[in-house]
Amino acid sequence: MNDELSAAAMRKGLEGSNISIKRGTIRNAIRMLETDTDLFALVTDISGIDDPFAELERLASVCPPDVRVALIGENREITFYRALMELGLAEYLPKPITRDMVLDQLRPKLLGAMGARQPDRGGHVISICGAQGGAGATSIAINLALQLAETTKAKVALLDLHLQGGETAVMLGVQPGPGLRIALENPMRADTLFLERAAIEVNERVCLISGDEELDAHLDITEAGVRHVLGLLRQRFNYIVVDVPVPFPASIHPVIALSRHVLVLLEAEVTGLRNAHAVRAAVTNIAGKDRVFTLLNRADRPGGLPRAAIVKALGAEPDMVVPDLGKGMTQAVNLGIPALKHVSGLRRHLAPIVREITGLDAERKGWLRSLFGR
Repeated sequence: MNDELSAAAMRKGLEGSNISIKRGTIRNAIRMLETDTDLFALVTDISGIDDPFAELERLASVCPPDVRVALIGENREITFYRALMELGLAEYLPKPITRDMVLDQLRPKLLGAMGARQPDRGGHVISICGAQGGAGATSIAINLALQLAETTKAKVALLDLHLQGGETAVMLGVQPGPGLRIALENPMRADTLFLERAAIEVNERVCLISGDEELDAHLDITEAGVRHVLGLLRQRFNYIVVDVPVPFPASIHPVIALSRHVLVLLEAEVTGLRNAHAVRAAVTNIAGKDRVFTLLNRADRPGGLPRAAIVKALGAEPDMVVPDLGKGMTQAVNLGIPALKHVSGLRRHLAPIVREITGLDAERKGWLRSLFGR
């Protein structure tokens, strides 16, 4: 809140709830959310902000999808109110606000449905599917997750569903525990504490959730377990990048169905082209063809098929292209360090993929609506 009268009205109207009042405007709220996202709801002040919709765009990029957001401000026009409501905000109250306004109009929308979430609320799921072994799907997944967080300042989960022989943890130099397998096999044992037990912090905005099971272990991953784990992650992260095993087990189908983007990754080889067609068809059968994107990795690598042959085989240009970036990519794997930190050019070539996923170039209102959960 930016004034004491508004703060007092909030304090009285939300009495009995676990409320914390800080001095400032929406800009202060954005800075707070860059480091602290442990909250259920947020009320913030847009008074004196020349372009509140620009600030809302910034807020949306750092605000977890399950946080209910309300505003107060000085604009009393009904068209302004309607524009805000279309973005998925819980409420907007014009100043001066009173205790009764908070009690009657704001409190029910912030606290009346505690714990009840709409089924379509949640973070964006991006699936990475390698059309061939060694095509670099895991490396792309890791660095894409890191660049998404870096670009948007959002919370990103990196979920590796290769529980046996998965490479994500190795590439990041960490050791996962048994939490993911337990949750996937028995969703009744997975609760909100699952993230604290199973998630490994890569940096302040990115967490890895993976497993490292013995190759002879008999896994019994259930569709219910996959849905539950994904649901937990979607509540707390703005983006979930999933390294998906191919071919898709039936239990993995919910991941594909919930994905906004499915990147089918291949190299310029005959096997990659053949398998890419099969993977794309499988994704289309589960989620529809509008979510499938073909990503040509290590393009123009010596010995690979020429681009004309690739285009002819695919029937179109690849949707996304990452060129061969040299031995630095392999060195990054061996060192357990994300390639994004020291491979020149990787960030530049991932940028168009990040733009496609986040919609940063799309119409502002549509972008905000998606991130505020509508």
